[in-house]
Amino acid sequence: MNALVMYDQQAVRCDLLGESLEPIPLTMTTWERWVEEHPDTIALEKVNGRYTSDSYESYYRNNLATDVIGQSNSDDRLRNKDLVLGVGFEEGAKAYPFEVLAAARVIHDDILGEPSVVYFDDTADTAFVFKSIVDGQELTFDLVLDNDQDILIDRESGSKWIAFTGTAFEGPFEEQNLERVHSTASFWFAWTDFYPATDLFLG
Repeated sequence: MNALVMYDQQAVRCDLLGESLEPIPLTMTTWERWVEEHPDTIALEKVNGRYTSDSYESYYRNNLATDVIGQSNSDDRLRNKDLVLGVGFEEGAKAYPFEVLAAARVIHDDILGEPSVVYFDDTADTAFVFKSIVDGQELTFDLVLDNDQDILIDRESGSKWIAFTGTAFEGPFEEQNLERVHSTASFWFAWTDFYPATDLFLG
């Protein structure tokens, strides 16, 4: 399987056998885009103090290279190295191709039995999933550009939400936060190795 295997001394001694780490939402984005929203961020610096290049560039471009152990499950619905956003880790696995997300920017869908909204940030090629129910009300969002920033406006209340964070800054829902849904960006071949029965959203 294509996966990073982590271990600690307690796990090696089997003290924690069968335990699971709690997943938390993550954001895969560019440094420039991140500091726009979080200007006080502290960053880990490499020894030489510079991030000048990505040593995996050729790997990204090579559609045939699928890690050192190859594929466990071949699925030709997408190309091996197509990026997808995956949701539903315990049940109901589903993948959203980045190409589809980039074209739509905002997608309303039912995820794990709950109304949700998927937003794609085309300035940094990253995506977020939020539950679209707030205070018991299901919201429908439209995407607008406001002062060079993506804003979601819900049709039900007219509240404005920062799309990158899911925080309302104007309207009846001001200071409310949309709940993040656990998701991950992955190469298609890696996602289908873990979730061979995954649904694929094609719009």
